[in-house]
Amino acid sequence: MKKKLFCILLSFLILFSSLTGCSFKDIFNSSSSKNRTFSNKDIIYFIMTDRFCDGDTSNDYDVDKNDPLSYHGGDFKGIISKLDYIKSLGTTAIWITPVVENEDKGYHGYWAKDFTKVDPHLGSMDDLKNLVKEAHKRDIKVIIDYVVNHTGPNSPYLTDGKHEGWFHPKMEISNYDDPTECENGWLAGLPDLNQENPKVKEFLINNALWWIKETGIDGMRLDTVKHVPKSFWSEFTKAIKEKYPNFYFLGEVWSGNPTYLEQYKECGIDGLIDYPLYYGIKSTFKPLGLSDGLISAIQQRDTYTKPELNGIFIDNHDNKRFVTDVSENKEDYLKLALSFIMTYPSIPVVYYGTEIAMEGDSDPDNRRDMQWDKTSNSNILNFYKKLTEIRNSNSAFASNNFKLLSYDSNFISYSRWDDKSTIIVVINVQDTNYKVLVDTQQNDGEYTDLLTNKTYKSENGKLNFELKPFEFLILKKAN
Repeated sequence: MKKKLFCILLSFLILFSSLTGCSFKDIFNSSSSKNRTFSNKDIIYFIMTDRFCDGDTSNDYDVDKNDPLSYHGGDFKGIISKLDYIKSLGTTAIWITPVVENEDKGYHGYWAKDFTKVDPHLGSMDDLKNLVKEAHKRDIKVIIDYVVNHTGPNSPYLTDGKHEGWFHPKMEISNYDDPTECENGWLAGLPDLNQENPKVKEFLINNALWWIKETGIDGMRLDTVKHVPKSFWSEFTKAIKEKYPNFYFLGEVWSGNPTYLEQYKECGIDGLIDYPLYYGIKSTFKPLGLSDGLISAIQQRDTYTKPELNGIFIDNHDNKRFVTDVSENKEDYLKLALSFIMTYPSIPVVYYGTEIAMEGDSDPDNRRDMQWDKTSNSNILNFYKKLTEIRNSNSAFASNNFKLLSYDSNFISYSRWDDKSTIIVVINVQDTNYKVLVDTQQNDGEYTDLLTNKTYKSENGKLNFELKPFEFLILKKAN
C-alpha cells in the first residue's frame, strides 16, 4: 500500500513539474518569505532599479539618460541579468526601490500613482515574480521599498471623488522636530496620506499583504517612517507578522538620536537605517577626521533592542556618495569605511556602485547609472570581495558578541568572538603612522591578520604595534 501511494505521489510530482516548469528543488524549496529570516549574517545590496541595468528595451519609453530626473531604462530583467554579479559580492539580500506604478518622472519609485500595479517602466508583475524566484535560487532574499506616507504630487486619489478624507490638509513642514507637523505635513510638497482614517489604514495593510502574497518577497524597507503615526506602524507590522512571522522590516528614520529611533522598534519594525552610526562614520573616515564621533555612536549601541538587525551604511540615494564627500585619499577612506561596516555586528547595506567607488553629489547626482565598465578592473571591487569573503567565512562575525577595546581620537579597536575564534579589529583613521597598545582582555596568543596573513602575538593581555597610515587589521585567533 505504501509503495502504491509513493508511486502515485511521484507521478503527481512529475506531472506537476512538467506542467509548471518547476524542478523538484523548486517544489520542495518554496520561495515563501515564511522560510527566510534576517540576521547580522546578511549583506544587503541596495539597488535603484531604474539606474542599475536595462535588460528590456521594450519598456524604455520616457527614457532620457541625459536628464538626471527622467527614467534611464533600468528594470527587473536588468537586475535578473546581474544576479550572478550581485551574488559574487557576497550579497545575501537585495533591496530594490518601490515597484508600484508611478507618476511622470517618478523614476525613483516614491511618487505612487497606483498602489496595485507594477510600474511598466520596470517591467511586469511576472518579471517581478521572476526576479524574486531567480534571487531565491541563488539564496538571495528580496526586500522591496514600500511607501505609506504619501503619493505622487498629482495623485488621481486627490480628485476622483472616491478618496475623500484620505489626505491631510495641505501643510508644509517647517519644524521637523515637531511630531504633529512631521506626521500631518506634506513632505516635499507630496500629498500626505491620513493613516488615522480607517479606510486608508485598511487599504495600506491589505495592499502590503497582497504584494507579499503575490511576489514572495522577504522584507520591506519602510520609507519616511517618522512621518507616519507610531500607532499605524504597530498595527501594520502586527498584521503582517501574524501571517508572515519571519518577514523583515527595515525602517528609515532620519535622525541621529538612537533613543528616538528605538521608539519605532517598539512598533514592531525589526531594524532601522542606522543614521547615528552613519554620522559617526562620516565624521571619522575623512581628512582630519577623528574617531570620537564613531566611538560615541558605538557606545550608544545598547540603546537599541536587537541592534544586530539595524542596517549600517556609508552612502545611499538620499546622501552624497562616500567618495564624493571625501576630498582626498578617497579610496583609502572608502576601504576603512567598508571594512568597518563589514566587521560591525549589524547588517551592512551597500548602495549599488559603492563597491567600485562611484561618485555622486546630492540627489539626483548620487543616482547615476551603474558604471558596469568599472567592474572589470577595479581595485576597490577586489578589496570589497575580499572583505565579504572574510565576513561570510568566519562564524565570529555571525555572532552578536561585540566589545569595544582600546581607542583614542586616532584609532579604534574592538573584538568579535564565538566558541571557535576571537577576532580583534584595529583601525588607524589617520594618514600617518601611529603606535597603539590594544588591550586583548587577557586573550593572549598568536593572531593572524585575515587581510595579509601577517601574524601578531599578544602577551600579558596586550597587542603592541605601529599602524601604517590608513591601516586596518582583522586579527583572528582560534579559541
